[in-house]
Formats: sequence, C-alpha cells, structure tokens
Amino acid sequence: MQAAILSIGDELTLGQNVDTNSAWLAGQLLARSVVTIEHRTVGDDRAAIAEAVASLAGRCDLLLMTGGLGPTADDLTRQALGDVFTPGEELVSDEEAVESIRRWFAGRRTKMPPSNLSQATRPRTMRLLANGHGTAPGLAGEHEGCAIHALPGPPREMKGMFQEHVLPQLPPPEEGRCMLTETVHAFGIGESRAEQLLGDLTARDRRPTVGMTAGEAIITARIRLMGEPREARPRLEETAVRIEQTWAPYCFGRGDVTLPQAVGGLLRSVRQSVVTAESCTGGWLGKMIVDVPGSSEYYRGGWVTYANDMKASCLDVPVDLIERCGAVSAPVAEAMAQGAIRHSRADWSLAITGVAGPDSGGPGKPAGTVFIALASRRQDEIHVRLRRFAFRGDRAMVRDRSAMAALQMLRFALRGVGDDQPLLWESAGPEPEQVDGL
Repeated sequence: MQAAILSIGDELTLGQNVDTNSAWLAGQLLARSVVTIEHRTVGDDRAAIAEAVASLAGRCDLLLMTGGLGPTADDLTRQALGDVFTPGEELVSDEEAVESIRRWFAGRRTKMPPSNLSQATRPRTMRLLANGHGTAPGLAGEHEGCAIHALPGPPREMKGMFQEHVLPQLPPPEEGRCMLTETVHAFGIGESRAEQLLGDLTARDRRPTVGMTAGEAIITARIRLMGEPREARPRLEETAVRIEQTWAPYCFGRGDVTLPQAVGGLLRSVRQSVVTAESCTGGWLGKMIVDVPGSSEYYRGGWVTYANDMKASCLDVPVDLIERCGAVSAPVAEAMAQGAIRHSRADWSLAITGVAGPDSGGPGKPAGTVFIALASRRQDEIHVRLRRFAFRGDRAMVRDRSAMAALQMLRFALRGVGDDQPLLWESAGPEPEQVDGL
C-alpha cells in the first residue's frame, strides 16, 4: 500500500512554521508497512489544494491531508475538496457536527463565533470525522480508488484523530510480512565520498533498499526491506554490517544512537572519564555530553574560558604563549587540554579554541578556523593529539561541528584509530599568523 501526505498552509510554504506533521504521519504509516511515496506542501490557495488532491489521489492508495480546516477565510481545504469530489456544488452543513461544535464551546463557557459553523460543512459525498480534541472535524472520502482523510493542522488534534479514525481503517500488514528498517550513522566523512564508498549498495533495484541522507553534519544510511521477518532480518543486518565496514571508522551507531551516546558508552565500558575546556564553543561540547542520561559516570566537568585571562587563570595557559601565538592557535589549544587534565582526575580532556564567526579572526584565520586538542594520561606523562579545522557554515554550525569533531576525536582514540585518519573539514596547512580571537 502506498500513501502520500499533503500539508496545507501559507505558514509552511513561507517557512514561518516547520512541518512536523508529515514526518510523524510517515513514521506511523511505515509501522503498518504503508510506504509514503510523496510529501507535498501547498499554501492557502483553493485551486492549488484541489490540483494537489487530484494529482496525488491518482498516484496512491491513501492520501492524508493536514491543515486548512479552521474557521477563518484562509482555511480552504473543505472548499478545495468540494471542487474535487462534487465540482459545481455547494458544501452541505452537517447538523451533527454543528451540535458537536456548539457543545465544545458550551463546555468551556465560551460564546461560539458564527464563523465556526463553517467547520461543520463538507462536500456531499464526504463524511465528517469527529474531533474530540478541538473544534475542527476532519473529512474522509474516496476519490478514484484513493482513500482521502483530511485532518486538522495542530499536531495534538491531528495525532489524536489519526489514531481514532485513520489507523483503524488501514489494512493489516500482509500475514507474515512487514517492513523492516535500520539506520547507520557516521560523522567526519563527506556526503559524496560516503556515497561513492557504498557503491552498488545504493542501486535502486537492490533489496534491501539503501538510501542516504545528510543533516547536521551526520551522514545516515537508511535501509529498508519488506518481507517475512525470519528471512528479511538477516539480510537487513548483513547490509547494515557492510555499510559499517565500508564507512569505518566514521560510523558511530545505529537507530537513535547519537555520537555523544556512542562516546559515553565507550568511556563507560573502559571506566574512564573526560573533562572539557572550551573557548569558541562556549559550553556546547559539555552540553552535548551531559544531554546523555547517566553522563555523570564519565564526565567530570569542564571550563568555559572565553576570555584570555580565564585561559591563564583557570587552565594555566601561559600569558606569553597567548601573546606570542594568539588565542586561536595549536599551542594554546594544547595548553588548554593539558591544563584541564592536570586540574582534574580525568583520563581524557578535550579543548577547543577557534573563530566561530561571522567575523574573521584576522589574517590567516577566517571564520571557521578551529583547533581541537585531545589530551590523555600515560602513566606520569600527558600525551596530546591536535587537529586544525576549517569549518563551514554560520556561527551555530561552526560551534556544533567543533563539538562533534571533538567527540569523534575522542571516539577514535578510544577505539585505537590512528591519528592519521582524516576528518571532514580538517586542515593540514601551516600555522597561520598570530591574531587575537576566541
């Protein structure tokens, strides 16, 4: 069974709101082995909505619509559905729905605006779906063999009505067959290179199907296979393992596992701890670590030394080193990591200093220039690894990618990956000229 999802609203097409409904609905459908073949968004335009409904209904078995069922003049979903289902006819009023809306307002001791009565209208050949979560009833009907359900846009109302009205109408999955999915995540490898490494794994006629997405600097391989679980699951697992081997050592987890979770799991497994020393990231790295429940087992704490005098007083970075090399430099990053590990009983320390932007840090240090140092204890000595990066993106992206790169550096070290393993955005150029910065 194939489905399409149509989201309606100027606020979506103009980018004023993010459409979370479509992602939620597609996930719910996939759990019932219903594959969503298209997500489409249109504004509050009657003709555009009607055209989208007619187009999508001709391509799928199920069409789910969200939005445009409110009482205002720009809520045009009912009228557009009328143009498709009963062209040339006026909408009809549903008396049961009228009473339901009146009761909703009466129960809240609020006078019902006359405009809300429009929510009780429908095309003659469609039926209204009761809404126990708000005033806007949904609509349901069939057009050219496609079951169409129109649901309200507010997520709380939409989710409740989907569970009550749509889910029971879906056919059960074929006996003995289901849709199995898996995701494999990697960080530190470019999207083009990752796809190239996958080779024939991404061929569209291959089963399981493998697709690839990139977001927030994370590369994700998405694996999907319909079949009998006992036969399909081993094939799914085999493909996931091949991807992990192909993308090694950049893969850090599957499913809902994040990079901070993966690093935390490794630290926990070897009973080791880490501290952080941050400048341009302003605590971003520490936040990532402590967002993971149970991180107190391996995270001892950190320093946010944004100003140079804080680097000196809190982490013992020599003032003359900062004056000679600049705050954004390899020596200062190394000194920050050394100071952090000396001032703690941690096994590892991560230090970040750089230029988050949007302004440049001076000659040779454009926005995105970041130095990351990883220090570890070796008996009575402190060993430091250092990498220099040239991150792209705005200020938030630079800070986020810096923190992620630091975590991947620690993960590499914990897994015994050599220091010569490159990371995306890493710069091997010479030390730039001295400038002040963070």
